[in-house]
Amino acid sequence: MQDLIEAALRSQRRYRARASTSITQISLRGIKNALKPSLDLTASATNNGLAGTLNPNLINLPGTPLPDQYFVGGLSTVFGQLFRRNFPDYGVRLTLSVPLKNRQAQADMTRETLRRRRQDIQLRQQENAIKLEVSRAAATLDQEHENYRIAVEARELREQMAEAERKRLSLGSSTIFAIIQAQRDLSAARTAEVNAARAYTNARINMERVTGRTLRANSISISEAYAGEVAKAPDPIPPALLERP
Repeated sequence: MQDLIEAALRSQRRYRARASTSITQISLRGIKNALKPSLDLTASATNNGLAGTLNPNLINLPGTPLPDQYFVGGLSTVFGQLFRRNFPDYGVRLTLSVPLKNRQAQADMTRETLRRRRQDIQLRQQENAIKLEVSRAAATLDQEHENYRIAVEARELREQMAEAERKRLSLGSSTIFAIIQAQRDLSAARTAEVNAARAYTNARINMERVTGRTLRANSISISEAYAGEVAKAPDPIPPALLERP
């Protein structure tokens, strides 16, 4: 019974509520992190190009030195300074954030906590419903199997009684009415056997449904259905259908 319940819990679609529970846990963890202090470390590195062209209106006063030729030039000089990293700037910055009253995050945390509790309750209810359904299906399967076994024994007994009445008739110790009555009882026993077999088959199908084994019991593969290829050979056509005109 425990194996059947575990198989049902793994295969039933209703058990996919665990995925939403995992999403809620991840969201709750993120909200909790928003309530904690955060320390950000930022490092930067910048290369500068300090070259440019001279102003044509420049008036160089007497005694004033001319600009350094290292800083005079066009784009080629600028790119050369950049690639040679002649004028780099480096910086490191630490930012500490301490939330004092993050009421939005607190409200979100309360909401997600209540949602998680509600999902846990729903998950437990679904698990209990699956366990109850499997237990009922197993009990019904056992009962219908026992009914089918009793119906088979009853039919065999009626066959023996009908055969005994025919032998008694051949010996002259029975009547046509007793033969008809025995055949009627045999027909009723056969009908009861068919009904018991149908009920037992329905119970087996229901057990396969609640445990998620319907596809496997019927040798149906989802991957083969997607690919459009079936590895299993088709069942042979019954001879009775082949003989029909």
